[in-house]
Amino acid sequence: MMLEKYFNESMLNDVHETVRDVWMRTLLERYSAPDRRCHGLDDLNDCFQQFETAKSNIKNPNAVILAIIFRYFEYDPKIADCSEANINHFRKFSEESKLNMDTVLCDNVILLLKVGAINSTDEHKTEGCYGCEDKHYFLDVDMAILGMGPADYEKYTNNVREEYAFLNDETYKELRVKVLESFLQIPNIYATKLFRDKYESVARNNIQREINSLKSGTF
Repeated sequence: MMLEKYFNESMLNDVHETVRDVWMRTLLERYSAPDRRCHGLDDLNDCFQQFETAKSNIKNPNAVILAIIFRYFEYDPKIADCSEANINHFRKFSEESKLNMDTVLCDNVILLLKVGAINSTDEHKTEGCYGCEDKHYFLDVDMAILGMGPADYEKYTNNVREEYAFLNDETYKELRVKVLESFLQIPNIYATKLFRDKYESVARNNIQREINSLKSGTF
């Protein structure tokens, strides 16, 4: 299981096994929740796979792994922002696991989670500018789904619609189009050269196609 593999690799070797097991069970319960259509185990696995493609460029891989794991630990599509709650969950985990002894690691994880709440950097807003910091790879890993092939992107959009089943079609269409158009209005969907070269063009085509589908009523 990829979650368990990366979770264990990111921690100190002397973390008590009981603490490790308790948190592993909690993470599995959260990410396996039946009402999660987005940000579940499959999405987490996809993020880990994307992380591997960028790992050699990442300065603090354990911090990025933990930020990936805790970014959607608590997730509710009816709540605009769960980032503060997830930072607190990470702090609780770091205390119980004694991970907080590594202050550099913990500070980096919290910084990444805060960047995740904004989901943007200067490099996203500046044409021709690339980012190479861990925060840029962290965000790009999560956004890689936008640049997937037609089948994967369609599955993603179906999951998003199911996640927002509490909204009627008109409200969903209006809000979703607004979000999608915001991506097309910024110079760069991806901050790093690695992800931009690989996914930017495809992501923009996917997004435009979804917008057209939503506006025409064929979604």
